[in-house]
Parts: sequence; C-alpha cells; structure tokens
Amino acid sequence: MLKFIKNNLPIFTLIIIVVGGFGYPFLTGKWIMAPKLSEIDSQCYGVDVPSNIEYQQVLHFCSCIHTVGIETKEEKYKYCIDRMNKITNRNPII
Repeated sequence: MLKFIKNNLPIFTLIIIVVGGFGYPFLTGKWIMAPKLSEIDSQCYGVDVPSNIEYQQVLHFCSCIHTVGIETKEEKYKYCIDRMNKITNRNPII
C-alpha cells in the first residue's frame, strides 16, 4: 500500500489541488470571478446606486436598501450609505 501511494503521489497531489481550488470559494466566501452584470441589474432593480459606492459593495448596498425597515427613501439611502462607509472604513464624500 505504501509503495502504491509513493508511486502515485503526483496524481494524489494534483487531485488535492483541484479539489481545494473548487472548495476554496465555498469555504472562504471569496469568489474568483466578479458577479455578472445581469445579476447585479436584477438584484438592484429600482435602486439608484450612488457613485461613491464601490463596485464590490453594490450588491450589499442593494440588499440593504431592499431589507431596511425605514419607510422614507431619503432616510433609507442615508442609512445604507453610512452603513457601507462603516463596512469599508472610509470617510464619506461630501
């Protein structure tokens, strides 16, 4: 058995690398590819995303807008912009 493993070690290593590569996004939540524009468009339908929100944070911003319990549009946008600024630890652009 030990001889079989020694002879096929490169194949086992390659299999481990491939399986790890496929499992990495699921375990870390960091996807290699950016979301498709159609995904962003469908999830952000009806939301005016401000220009100071980074592309990576657009889906989080739209999710915030759709799920926050504030009724007025201005307060909703102000709350979500402040939340995105806290998440990214940056100062708002005034």
